[in-house]
Amino acid sequence: MSFPVQNAAEFVPQKDPFVLVEKLLYADENTSRCSFSIPENHFFVKDGYYTTSGMVESMAQTAAAGTGYLYKKAQKPVPIGYIGAVQKLEVVDWPPARSEITMEIKLLTNILQVSLVSATVKSSDHILASCEMKIFISNKF
Repeated sequence: MSFPVQNAAEFVPQKDPFVLVEKLLYADENTSRCSFSIPENHFFVKDGYYTTSGMVESMAQTAAAGTGYLYKKAQKPVPIGYIGAVQKLEVVDWPPARSEITMEIKLLTNILQVSLVSATVKSSDHILASCEMKIFISNKF
């Protein structure tokens, strides 16, 4: 099934310059995928490379974009999520400024208002970073 590429910024609560996703490439109940072209002068770029903090936040915003898309599609208010924990973080490499990265989130489990997800950042087919995140969803919109 084809997925129409969306503007990911429409589905996350962050506003520029803190939006670290550009295109929502795919979203369903278990998976979301976004891309981000890293600006050369971005505050998460140090010594010409996108930082670990930037990659973690891009992964979290990919989860938010997928959730936001599904809520808007169902005509429900988009909830706010918070990173509760980052576990098993592994960084293999840092992408250079002016490159495009792709983040993918997979839902591992969901209990009440807490989701456990696995996340990756890739450049082409090369995995740059991965982790698991606990994301808490607020009832307040």
